[in-house]
Amino acid sequence: MPVNARQVRIRPIDGPGHLVLRETGNLVELLAGSVILLSSAALGTEFEFGRLAATLGKGAPRRIVIGGLGFGATVRGVLDVVAPDASILVVEKVEAVIELVRGPMAHIAQGVLEDARVKVVPGDIRAVLAEAPGDVDLILLDVDNGPHWASFRSNARLYSPAGLTELKRALLVGGVLAVWSGYRSDSFLGHLRAAGFTPSVIPLQERGRVRARAYIGSN
Repeated sequence: MPVNARQVRIRPIDGPGHLVLRETGNLVELLAGSVILLSSAALGTEFEFGRLAATLGKGAPRRIVIGGLGFGATVRGVLDVVAPDASILVVEKVEAVIELVRGPMAHIAQGVLEDARVKVVPGDIRAVLAEAPGDVDLILLDVDNGPHWASFRSNARLYSPAGLTELKRALLVGGVLAVWSGYRSDSFLGHLRAAGFTPSVIPLQERGRVRARAYIGSN
């Protein structure tokens, strides 16, 4: 057996999406089938996405909701720039991902779930935000590879004008929705506009190159 083959470890992840964790040496990847959803080698744009919390909207957000825990890079970016009294609610659909970040993947996430400002709950972000209408400063949505590539079929509605309108109801006046996308999807700006947002886009760089984008909807 080749040496490299012995270094690959595959772990199925319980829950929806047929996810597996693939570890090759120090590289950790989360896959849906053959599609890589997350890679420990490419978390820079998600980190920068989280750091947008310092500049979006009115700045200094007090209540932040993050859709998608992933390997914790977005949460880490937020924690680095928000105030000590900020409240960060992370909603993750796959409970096994939460356990990974609490346990064997904690070093990749830099212990974000140990921060007192962070609360993580399993569930669907639409259902969670329906319980907090008009009460959120900032929503960071990082649950898929982009607005037109949904990891779960139920996520597709999030990016429609109707789904975006639901998210908008959770925001305070002056609040902001930001959506991470691994590819260019400028047609999504029209969906944001149709839902009543003022849309814009921010390039996200990694190693000096644009690797992703943040699609912004200002309330």
